[in-house]
Amino acid sequence: MDATVVSEGRTRRLSLTVGLMGAGALLGALVGFVVEFLLSLGDFSGIFGIASRPGEPIGILIMTGIGLLLGIVAAATIIAESPHIEVSDRDIHLRWKGAHVRVRKDLITAIHLGEDLVLYCRDGTELARVGAVNPQVLRCTLIHHGYPTPSPVQLGEEDFTSDLTLLDDTAQRIIRARMKALRAGNSDIAEILRRQLVGMGVMTRDLRVSRISIRTEFRRLQSTSN
Repeated sequence: MDATVVSEGRTRRLSLTVGLMGAGALLGALVGFVVEFLLSLGDFSGIFGIASRPGEPIGILIMTGIGLLLGIVAAATIIAESPHIEVSDRDIHLRWKGAHVRVRKDLITAIHLGEDLVLYCRDGTELARVGAVNPQVLRCTLIHHGYPTPSPVQLGEEDFTSDLTLLDDTAQRIIRARMKALRAGNSDIAEILRRQLVGMGVMTRDLRVSRISIRTEFRRLQSTSN
């Protein structure tokens, strides 16, 4: 059977694009007015009549156009970097922000679908974790291709903590390096470090505290000793 690709929904893409275009245009117009005001305080007489006085329409329109263009570019970048989840009868292929993971169907024994999509193997190890997109469509797609019915509850939910002192020095260094990679936007490096932690029996998840802040939590597999 052919693979099914699940990504950001059309409504979400449209609202994101329109929102960023509007914000860019508004910011551009504001910057244009401020620039004209600052230039008017001096002896500047304008370039072809542009920006010679506060409120001069041509200068503001130019800056509004630049802001609109930047909004379009920002929206296109965010949409391109959002998770793309390709589900087939053979495997699940996850792609996001330069990182990618492919997991065979026969390895997956449980699935969590909430803010994240998490694929588990038999002993509770996380085979993959990525932010969920279009959850309703994704849920139906997974069931359609014969995967375990997704659960809203994560395995070991009550065991997650942000207290790094419970880990050994090596695991702490890897988690700190991963947090640094996430802050820098290096999702591919963060994914490699996540897999290293999985190999040590440490599962990690990232919770967005605010628009600019992420808290990383972890749990150890019950069968894994320090």
